[in-house]
Amino acid sequence: MSMERRQVLTGIGGLTTVAVAGCLGGDERGTTLWHDFTDAEESDLETYLETFNEGREDTLDAEGISEIEDQLDTALAAGDGPETFAWAHDWIGVYDDQGFVYDASDDVSVDLGSEYTEAAAQAVQWDGAVYGLPYAAETVSLMYNAEMVDQPPETIDEMVSIMEEHHDPENGQYGLSCPAIDPYFLSGYLQAFGGYIFDEQNEELGIEADEFIEGVELVQNSIWEYVPNDPSYESQVPVFNDGNAPFAINGPWELAGFRDAGIDAQVAPLPGVEGGEPSPYTGIQTWYFTSQLEDAEEAALGTTIDWAEWYTTNEDVIIGNAQNHGAIPVHQDYVEHEDLGDDVQQFAETVGMGVPMPSHPMMDQVWTPFEEALERVFQGQAGPTESMESAAEEIRGRWE
Repeated sequence: MSMERRQVLTGIGGLTTVAVAGCLGGDERGTTLWHDFTDAEESDLETYLETFNEGREDTLDAEGISEIEDQLDTALAAGDGPETFAWAHDWIGVYDDQGFVYDASDDVSVDLGSEYTEAAAQAVQWDGAVYGLPYAAETVSLMYNAEMVDQPPETIDEMVSIMEEHHDPENGQYGLSCPAIDPYFLSGYLQAFGGYIFDEQNEELGIEADEFIEGVELVQNSIWEYVPNDPSYESQVPVFNDGNAPFAINGPWELAGFRDAGIDAQVAPLPGVEGGEPSPYTGIQTWYFTSQLEDAEEAALGTTIDWAEWYTTNEDVIIGNAQNHGAIPVHQDYVEHEDLGDDVQQFAETVGMGVPMPSHPMMDQVWTPFEEALERVFQGQAGPTESMESAAEEIRGRWE
C-alpha cells in the first residue's frame, strides 16, 4: 500500500483523515481501533461497529488518524496506542522487528488455512506468529472516465494514443492521473519485463538490473509524459476527480469518491505491454494485533480478537466492502461470490497479474531512496540507469 495514498488533503477524491491530537491514549481510553479510511469507508465502518458492539459489555471504539504510520510509531513505542488498526500486510516484518505486534496464535479460533486464501493467510504470519487477520486484497488498476473513453485500452500503446488526444497541460487537461513517483502505483510497469524491486525470498535488490531499467524507461515514456508536473498524490487525484483526464491509475479506495464527484469512473485491468506483462504490487488489508495486547485485560484482548474474526468472516461486511469499495474478498467462501460486482472482478484480474508487497524488514530501507531515485528521473535530473545505480548503492549502505 502506498504511503501517500492515505496522506492526502481532506475532500480529495472523497478521502478524509482525522487528526486525533490528545486522543492517543490515556487511562480512560477503552478498547480502540485506528484507521485512516476514506469518508465512504468510515461510514460503513461505523455501521459495522454498531452491529458488532450491540450487547457487548466491552465495546470497541474507532479513531480516524491522519499520518497513521508516524502516530503508530510514536504511540506503540511509548506503550500506548490502539489494540488493533487496519493497514496492508507489508508492515508486519518491520513491526515484528520493532516489537509493535502481538502474536495471537493461541487466541484466534479461526483456522487461517481453511478460512482465507493461501496468499492472505501467509501475509498475516511472520516466523510462525499470527499478527493479524486479513479482510481484503487490493492493488491499483486502470480507471477510465466513460464519458471520455468508449472502451478501455487493452495495450499501453492504445492507452498512449488516447492520452495524446486529451493531453493539453496549458489548458489544464492531462492524459493521466497517477501519483507519479510512488513505487506502489508504478510497480505494475516497473516490473513488467521480469525485473523486481526487491526479492524477499533471496533478500536481493533488483532496481539496477537491465530488466528493471527497461521498466523505468517504459514509465518515463508512457506514463510520466501525460501526468501533471507535480507528482504528489494530492496534486494527481483531482485531475481525474474534476474530469480533466481520461485515465487514472489508482485503487479501490478512491472509486466511490470519484463517482460521488460525478465522474463515470469505470475499472479495467492494467493495459498490456509488448514484450512483457504488468506485475503490480498487491496488498492484503489486515486488522493488526498490536503490542498493546501483551498486557491487556482479558476483555480488551477478547474484544480485539472477536472484532478481527467477525469482520473478516461476516458476509454483510465482506459483500458490502466489495460492492461499495471494490475490496477483493480473501475469505475462501466469497472469492467467486455472484454478488461481488464488476468493479471487484476487474480489480481481481489485476491482482492476478501481481505479486505481494514484500513485508521483509529490509524493505523499510528501500522505499525512500528508491522513490527519490524515481523523482530524479521524473524531474529530468538523472537518467534511469544512473539514478537506479545510485539508489542501489545507498540502499545497500543502509542495510550494512
